[in-house]
Amino acid sequence: MKPLGVYDYEDHTHGEVMVSVDDEQTWIDQAKAGDQSAYRMLVECHQDTIARLVSRLLGADHPGIDDVIQDVFVRAYFALDRFRGQAAFRTWLTRIAVNRCRDEQRRSQRRWTLTRTLAQQAALGQELAPEPQGDGLEDTPDTIGQHVQDAVASLPEKLRVVVTLKDLEGYSYEEVSRILQCKLGTVKSRHARAREQLRRRLEPVVPSLHS
Repeated sequence: MKPLGVYDYEDHTHGEVMVSVDDEQTWIDQAKAGDQSAYRMLVECHQDTIARLVSRLLGADHPGIDDVIQDVFVRAYFALDRFRGQAAFRTWLTRIAVNRCRDEQRRSQRRWTLTRTLAQQAALGQELAPEPQGDGLEDTPDTIGQHVQDAVASLPEKLRVVVTLKDLEGYSYEEVSRILQCKLGTVKSRHARAREQLRRRLEPVVPSLHS
């Protein structure tokens, strides 16, 4: 297990590099002073974590997901002067990613509402196609994983963010509280509600939950 505050990143020239907290702080200070190469090092350290988080919050098939990930780091770059080190840089960066995903979800909802309205207008007078029937195959680990992913995606946004950060990304309750800037008790309450809703939604499709 790596010491706390040490990250791995893949340097395409030198292979895997261990980065200490002191090195990271040096890059932050240099990036604040305008050193773009130092900021690229920070991006290298955290891009996989942020990409995974954005993918989980928006869905891996979300259109323009790469643009969202890139925009997280662009926003972070222009906000570096506001980073005071009161929380870990990863926590601060994660907060930016969560807020950017919320913005994207609101925009996507507006686009979906417009698309649905236009589709309904175009479909007036047409019969709905029958729902496809199941093929009778038993669930595999892959399909169970898809059930879980779909269940998480169906949660209300406030619950989905908490369960994603806590259960999928491995943040502690305290870290989630700092990222979302809400009370610790609120985080725990939302997490409990999210887990209960997931259990109810998965019971019909994951037999092991009945036992």
